[in-house]
Amino acid sequence: MPDLIHREWSQADLSELGDELAVVLLEEWGGPRSPMALKYINETIIPDLVYCFCHNADLLTNVTFSEILQWKLKNQFANPSAVVADLAKDLLAPAQKIIKRPQLVDPKEPWRRIFRLWICDESLPSIAERMGYPLDYLDLLILRFKKVKGFALNHRISLLECLQNFELRDFGQEQLSFLYQFHTSLTGEPLFKERLILEQVIIDLGLPLQVPDLVALLEIIHTHEGHLDEDDLISSLGEVSGILGSVLGSSTGQRVNLFSCVIDGLTTMHYIQKNKAGKLTLSEKSAQTIANFLLPKLGDQLKSALIVQDFERARGILLSQNEEVLIKLLAWTLDELKEEQALELHKSILKKVSRRVDIYLIKGLASIPEAHELLLKCLSDNDSLIRANACQALGQLKNKAATFSLIQLLKDPVVSVKEMAAQALGDIGASAAVKELGRVAEDYGESVNVRERARTALRKIESANFKGQ
Repeated sequence: MPDLIHREWSQADLSELGDELAVVLLEEWGGPRSPMALKYINETIIPDLVYCFCHNADLLTNVTFSEILQWKLKNQFANPSAVVADLAKDLLAPAQKIIKRPQLVDPKEPWRRIFRLWICDESLPSIAERMGYPLDYLDLLILRFKKVKGFALNHRISLLECLQNFELRDFGQEQLSFLYQFHTSLTGEPLFKERLILEQVIIDLGLPLQVPDLVALLEIIHTHEGHLDEDDLISSLGEVSGILGSVLGSSTGQRVNLFSCVIDGLTTMHYIQKNKAGKLTLSEKSAQTIANFLLPKLGDQLKSALIVQDFERARGILLSQNEEVLIKLLAWTLDELKEEQALELHKSILKKVSRRVDIYLIKGLASIPEAHELLLKCLSDNDSLIRANACQALGQLKNKAATFSLIQLLKDPVVSVKEMAAQALGDIGASAAVKELGRVAEDYGESVNVRERARTALRKIESANFKGQ
């Protein structure tokens, strides 16, 4: 059993709970007495139930948790359907006396916890193990969510209309209402997913934080990434008014101790990292989560620089970002800035950060017709991934001025580049490439994928020419 349980309940409590559950199963319900059955009850069922009850200590009077327990008893431990409701009630009674915690009776709370973990990319087997829930229950719940999501997206309907659907109505009004509201929040409420992720981080830390506290802490690390060690960060946090103030009051000692625990916890969870010099940086997952919280402020900074035509300052803002934040910020520039401004900024940092950022930049330039010349230059890059993505971007722009350069890349030494060159020629509808594409399509010295891309491109060009007649 995890150490967390032992920190909250004494070994005597856990032993007492195990003994009480054994009484319920073996004496009150007259369980089997064969040596094999007793071994299974004592070594599998009872420890599993103790773990489940301890990890759901504030849900022991919750009707949904009771239903999950019934599902567990029926599907995981093969109890008859007719008895699981009463058996669950009898098993919960001693747990409620021994594992004392204020109870959350909202029937949607267990589903919130499941979906919060799921949003954090926990696998269903991991969630099942972590919460003590049966895996098939989680499978069904996620399947139902996907059905609600698909129905709502396809029909753009209200909850009332979902309740009128024959299949969805079978989920029960409470669960259907939760699934619908979760879907609408996930798709329409800004930062909903990010807040859930940070809530789970705080829960895993087990420390008295609020989401704004964690956002502020991560923002400080991001702003000074690679320049602050733990002591520097604690000093910085102490100077920021409001962080954890409601919890710690004015006690400096308590504040420093909690900050240290938070930093240690986030490092253990790989949410922040230390470089070789001991300086703190964000991890990939924390940077991805914090990025959308930072975008409004960073966007305003970029706009302020561009208003006065200070492209050098704007470029500096981009280059000072964590890579994950930079990628989100680049996407923002494509949506929020004029095309010529976005193009100028993207050009200014190409080949300045990393291959991954360069590839992202090239993909983004596919939406800007004026990026044609820059993309043509990328076709001669030493990096084959850059060449391949530039081919794809030029195909999306459909500018026939790229035809000759793309034909040349049909002889590139790298297969993926040849594939993308052939695809781009088809997307452009380049009639001038028909002869060379035909050669590639019939050259059995080429890979199957290259030949098939060439054939597909020929069909596209032929179709485009037929429509143009």
